[in-house]
Amino acid sequence: MRKIIIIGGSAAGMTAAIAAAEQDPSAEVTVITSDRVPYRRPAVPALIAGYITEPSDIKVFSPETLKRHGVKLLCPAEVTNIDSKNKNISVKSNGKESKLLYDSAVIATGGLAKIPKIAGADKKGVCTFTTYESAAEIAEIAKNTDCAMVIGAGFIALEIAEALMHKGLDVYFNVRSRILRTLLEPDVSEMLMHKFEQQGLQMLTGQAISEIGGSDRVEYVIHKSNKLTTNLVVLGAGVNPNVALAKKCDIELGASGAIRVDNQMQTSAKDIYAAGDCTETLDLSTSKYTYSPVGSIGALAGRIAGRNAAGANLQTDGFLRAQADNILGAQIYSIGHSTTTAKNVNLQVEVHNLDAHQMGEQNRIAKPFEMGKLLTNREDKIVGAQLISKKHGSQFSWQLYRAVLTGENRKDFLGRFDSTRAKMVQALVDAKQSKVMIDNISVDTSFTLKLSKKP
Repeated sequence: MRKIIIIGGSAAGMTAAIAAAEQDPSAEVTVITSDRVPYRRPAVPALIAGYITEPSDIKVFSPETLKRHGVKLLCPAEVTNIDSKNKNISVKSNGKESKLLYDSAVIATGGLAKIPKIAGADKKGVCTFTTYESAAEIAEIAKNTDCAMVIGAGFIALEIAEALMHKGLDVYFNVRSRILRTLLEPDVSEMLMHKFEQQGLQMLTGQAISEIGGSDRVEYVIHKSNKLTTNLVVLGAGVNPNVALAKKCDIELGASGAIRVDNQMQTSAKDIYAAGDCTETLDLSTSKYTYSPVGSIGALAGRIAGRNAAGANLQTDGFLRAQADNILGAQIYSIGHSTTTAKNVNLQVEVHNLDAHQMGEQNRIAKPFEMGKLLTNREDKIVGAQLISKKHGSQFSWQLYRAVLTGENRKDFLGRFDSTRAKMVQALVDAKQSKVMIDNISVDTSFTLKLSKKP
């Protein structure tokens, strides 16, 4: 019987476990995680808002699903070492240490919250966002304060800000440059910041918070010499790959500092795979490895890692990042590269404004979407797309996704990008046929292409 151990209970880890069990039903699959209950990290804002009250409400997979696949769950427990030579894993649980033998393993240790270098960041009332415990702490403090400060730039930070506003707090949002910088073009970010301010989110830009003050607890923050009273500061500045275990076991890291894997999610250690926010992933459009901590990319990579750990021979040509969110009434879509991410992989791009041809529907849909962008490479092939809409944005986003996925010529795409009604049926067909994973809480989606057996 093949013994497979998954280290980490994130979306990547749990998906790897189910995929391994499906690939080899006779295998003994064990998930080891430090969490009390494995849950979906993107759901943390919903916990803060009070829509969800327990981590069990947002399990990656139900106990029934795990039982049906024969997946064992060991939690809370900590993996302290991997002996790749003798193929055993050291585990600490309930104060006791033990060793488990394995034939193959998957590392899915996820990411750790970034802690900005701000004076006073260690005070009580300064919270991160990556665990259920931190979300519960934010929700508890929010009960006894009327103002909060969120520091960050990405979707999760904005969702946390909206969740706190939902609870009736006045919320400041501090971003040094602009929101969603790696996902959107500057003018798109500026337009969104203006919209969010109209909704009541108080944007503090141009400079980072310089101090978090108070005795032992947060009492105020300093921004551009202005003192703002608050008892809650949320650090939502993203994550760093959690690679402590990999480094301890001499598993090779990539240029980004995350675990290096090949297109089968194999690490430098024999029979050890990795997936999720602790790894680099292969970018579809450039075939370069990048650090892209997106939950659904992690889950898709976890599927490959899990099946290969169970004896399959799958590989991927790369992952296409495609994210969507609905924040303060704005539907936001970002697919493929922005100018920021393109620069990181030395990809030269040109940005084009995207307008909708309204045709016969002009009277019914006066303005189908508020702003759109296409990014093309030197051959005028589409490598990125962005869209802001009040509603019905998904009718356009599927067309944009396919254009980026296939690297469609911009002029060819614009020639058929017209009526939402004329394209809706095809979009639904495409959606049904595509291999898509969607996180229902954060509406965070990603796609993979050409998943096949290695020749």
